[in-house]
Amino acid sequence: MFLTADEEAVLNGECGEGPEIAMSVLAKLGDIYKADRMIKVESVHIDGAAYGWISDAGLELVERFCSAGATFRVPTTLNPSSIDFNIWRELHIPTSIAEKQFRLARAFKKMGAIPTWTCAPYQSGANLRCGQNIAWGESNAVTFANTVVGARTEKLGDLADICAGVLGKYPEFGLYLDENRRGQILFEINGLDANSFTCTDYGVLGFFIGSTAGARVPVVTGIPGNVTPDQLKAFCTAAAVGGSVSLCHICGVTPGSRTIAEACGGTKPEEKISVGLNELNETWEKLNTIQEERPEVICVGCPHCSIEELVKVAHIIRGKKVEKDVRLLVFTSRIAKTLAHKMGLIDIIEAAGGEVIADTCWNFVPIKRQRVAMTDSVKLAWVSLHKFTDVILNSTEKCIETALGTRS
Repeated sequence: MFLTADEEAVLNGECGEGPEIAMSVLAKLGDIYKADRMIKVESVHIDGAAYGWISDAGLELVERFCSAGATFRVPTTLNPSSIDFNIWRELHIPTSIAEKQFRLARAFKKMGAIPTWTCAPYQSGANLRCGQNIAWGESNAVTFANTVVGARTEKLGDLADICAGVLGKYPEFGLYLDENRRGQILFEINGLDANSFTCTDYGVLGFFIGSTAGARVPVVTGIPGNVTPDQLKAFCTAAAVGGSVSLCHICGVTPGSRTIAEACGGTKPEEKISVGLNELNETWEKLNTIQEERPEVICVGCPHCSIEELVKVAHIIRGKKVEKDVRLLVFTSRIAKTLAHKMGLIDIIEAAGGEVIADTCWNFVPIKRQRVAMTDSVKLAWVSLHKFTDVILNSTEKCIETALGTRS
């Protein structure tokens, strides 16, 4: 990979130890992926912000960057941590984990990170625009940025994202290049009224498309132009976990993809697939390991609930009580929780017996081994069987009604 004179100087240590480490990592990465050059990026989202993911080795690297005086050169947001910084004791997080997460947080703060602590930075202060080169980790965030905003990013691995933030650069390969962004496989929604879809329905659709497309770039027709950001969030999250989708052209929604021809860059799709009720029903069955059993824990907010989703939860739960033998966990960002608290929403949810948790995610909250969990998240349903024996997938409304014992 070609390096400019300034980049060579960084690699040779002339700009300090921190940038030297970052450049050595990204230069090797560029060589592996046969990138021609480095490009400037205008935003970074760090996936590896949780001690529980990057462990002692990652903490050591971040603290080494920090002690070397390295700072983030572009706006750099943070994925969920291993703890809710305000109520970690109440959640029974081990002190040893909390202490190391606080060390990691202090190092990121000193480097100038924006402490979003969320997997949905696009709903919590990360300002993006179409065509912008960014360097993001976290699969749902990457897919949303490419698909909905029309920004450009590869799916960065843990610690490479930190290096990108230190340099404000990343090797140019993959989805930064026009030829790799062309749609390859067409999904046509037929016989379905997507206007009636819940967010969870959009998640099921995304999972089917992701698992069918594999590594190919999907193009989708039949999604209405008035689809909401939360529905798109659910779709993008599930498409990313279903396969390796980091970009999906939704005709009429994705910038520059008004038509199939535009989405495919003037070429024809390699394959066409019709998506109807049978395909979605089969996907629902795949994501549910059990049907009518009563869940012992119900989780919503994967990715983190937006303020609109917290309004919905509070509206359903107001004046009612979560059943004693059910634990209702609602995950959100600190920004959304702060706003929701000012609106009185948190008091409503907590008065009913729900737990509103910020800064972290279900992966890190100790939950006793339970037999049945329910969630509105396709991602959580698909990857949570290490915590639960069986998982039930349903809409947000049905999840909350089940927690209350009011579901018919």
